[in-house]
Amino acid sequence: MKAPTDRTPWSDEDADLIEAVRRPLVAVLPFAAVGGDPALRLLGSELADLLRERLARVPALSAILISSEFLERAPEHALELICRQLHIGHLVTGKCYRHPLGESLYLELTETRHWNVQWARFCRGDARALFAPDSHVLAMLQTALQETLLPSPSH
Repeated sequence: MKAPTDRTPWSDEDADLIEAVRRPLVAVLPFAAVGGDPALRLLGSELADLLRERLARVPALSAILISSEFLERAPEHALELICRQLHIGHLVTGKCYRHPLGESLYLELTETRHWNVQWARFCRGDARALFAPDSHVLAMLQTALQETLLPSPSH
C-alpha cells in the first residue's frame, strides 16, 4: 500500500491552538498582604489582576490568574501540582507592604521547572501608582517581565 503524498491542511483554528500551546504560560497569584491588613490584601488582589490583564494582552504570552480563594483551600503542594498539570512555566508572586512612603510592592518571577527566582523588583511607596492608566511603573514592570519571559533571539 502506498503512503498518501498530500496532507490535509491545518485549519485556522488548529493553527491558533498550536500557536497558543507554544506560547509561554505564566500564572499570576494574588499578591499577599504582609501583616494581614485587609486593605493591603485587596490592593494585592487588584494589582495581580491588573498585571495579569496587561500580560494577557501580549500576543506571545498566555497569562492566567489563580484565585486566592482556591489557594486558601488548597493543600501546600497544590501549587506545584497545578503548575505541572497546566504546563505553567512561570509564576508571578508578590507581597504588599505598608511603608512610610505609602504602600509598597515586592514582585518575583519564578520558573516552575526548577523553582528558581528569575527576576524580582521592589516598588517602594508607589504601589497605588500602578493603577494610573499611564503608569510608567506598571509599564516598566510589564516590560521587564516580558524581556525575561520572551528573550529576544540571538543574532
